[in-house]
Amino acid sequence: MCLLSFGCDPPQPVLSGIPDQAILSEAKPDENIGSKASRVYIKAADIDIDIRHLGGKTLHLVQVELHEQLGKRLSTRVLNGNRGEEHQFTRGRIRISGGVIYMISVPLNAPLYRREALQLMGFPPHTGGVIRTSREYRINNAWDFRRIRLKRVDRDAEKVTEVEAWRWLPRERQ
Repeated sequence: MCLLSFGCDPPQPVLSGIPDQAILSEAKPDENIGSKASRVYIKAADIDIDIRHLGGKTLHLVQVELHEQLGKRLSTRVLNGNRGEEHQFTRGRIRISGGVIYMISVPLNAPLYRREALQLMGFPPHTGGVIRTSREYRINNAWDFRRIRLKRVDRDAEKVTEVEAWRWLPRERQ
C-alpha cells in the first residue's frame, strides 16, 4: 500500500527555473492609473513655445500651458466646414476641431535658420530633406505631425519668420 501512495504523486517539472507564480500577472488598476496621473509637464528652458507638446491635445487639458506660452486670448472665430474654430493669442494662433488642437502657428521674434526655429518650438533639429518652395520650407509626416511649414523671409532667404505645425489636415478627416 505504501508503494501506491508514492506512485500517485505528480511528477517533478521537466524544465528547471520555472517559477511557481505566473510571470505576467494582471496588474492592479490603481497602480497604472497613479503613474500616468502623476506626470507633470515642465517646459524645457531652451523651448519658447512647445508646439510638439500642445499639438493634438484636448484644449481643456492644456489650457494653462497655452496661456503661459501663447499669452492672452485676443479673439475667436468659427471656420467654414469641418475646420472648427481659430483662437488668436498675443504670441500665436491655434485651430481646434472637436475640442482638440490640430494647428498651431507662431511668428518668430527674429528670423532664424529652420534648424534653430524647430528647436525653439520643441522639435528636434531637422537638417534632412524638406520641400522647398519660393515662400516656405515644408516637412511632411514627421514627429506625429502631418505638416510643418516654415515661412521664409523672402524668396531666396534661408531664414524663416514663422512656424506652422498641423497635427492633421481637416480635409483628410471628412
